[in-house]
Amino acid sequence: MQVLDRYTSPKYNRGFTLIEVMIAVVIIGILAAIAYPSYLDFLRRGHETEAQGQMMELASALEAHRAKNFSYSGATIPTLAPQLNSNEHYTSNLTLSNSDQSFTLTATPSSSFMSGMPVLTLNSSGEASWD
Repeated sequence: MQVLDRYTSPKYNRGFTLIEVMIAVVIIGILAAIAYPSYLDFLRRGHETEAQGQMMELASALEAHRAKNFSYSGATIPTLAPQLNSNEHYTSNLTLSNSDQSFTLTATPSSSFMSGMPVLTLNSSGEASWD
């Protein structure tokens, strides 16, 4: 006949000990502490890339406007690039110069989530701050 003590009997050997659960919680906490800042940086870079694409779309619309009107005069961000205008992470600005024959686009991070990200610029010569 086999003698079962209280630690090897099926009644007591069904789950995890508190120490095992706490070790798993600590490991998950360490992994989360490492991964979360990287995830936030990934999101910031994604929003920055989105703003860059919207600025390129606006530059294309500005060139089409200039082809029709022979200058950039009368071009505005809300009419030519409503997505860039409504971007919640960047505030955009269009500056016309040289008798409305050249432009400079500026997108400044406006949300606290995007703090520390650079100001994006693009001009009519094709020079961009992110090149």
